[in-house]
Amino acid sequence: MPSPTSRLRWLRAKLYSVRNGTGAAILPPNISRIALSFNYKSNNGHMGPRKFFRECLPRLKYHNPDVDMIVTRKEALEGPATLTIHFSDVPVDIKSQLNKKKQTTPVVRETTSTIDIDMLNRYPDDIMEELVQKTSATLYSEPPRSPELEEEAEYLAVKRENELKEKYKLQRADRRKGKDDALKDSILA
Repeated sequence: MPSPTSRLRWLRAKLYSVRNGTGAAILPPNISRIALSFNYKSNNGHMGPRKFFRECLPRLKYHNPDVDMIVTRKEALEGPATLTIHFSDVPVDIKSQLNKKKQTTPVVRETTSTIDIDMLNRYPDDIMEELVQKTSATLYSEPPRSPELEEEAEYLAVKRENELKEKYKLQRADRRKGKDDALKDSILA
């Protein structure tokens, strides 16, 4: 079983990958829902929407927990792949409710307008770029690391480098020993 330290490092790296990368954007408060519709199979241009679903959507949901994200996966081999963004008019009192950490009652918002993005035969980065452009979302950027984390990262890099040097040194010594043994055997034979 891995040590608690290595598990913590793995978890920290996993959380970092959820917080950052393509799809890490903060949507404006007037977006009430995002709906994806694409096929199960990646045939006929549905690979980009599938990758968007797997890579970008979790990051969007992480940064926007109040936005409903509905995914519809169809079994048809052909058909459209769309991303529908539902906008709503947000009254001032609901804006204050959205900023609270814990809501007492769920906020039900009526859709006033929608925008469709065609995802067929497109890369996830292009889909995300158009989503950010059409919604005026702000991309999330990670704040700088604390000095303790920087020191730990430097320490781990040096430690890993030393381990690799030692490993390669042992491998070279084993190869030399094997060659020397083979040479002795050929001389004795």
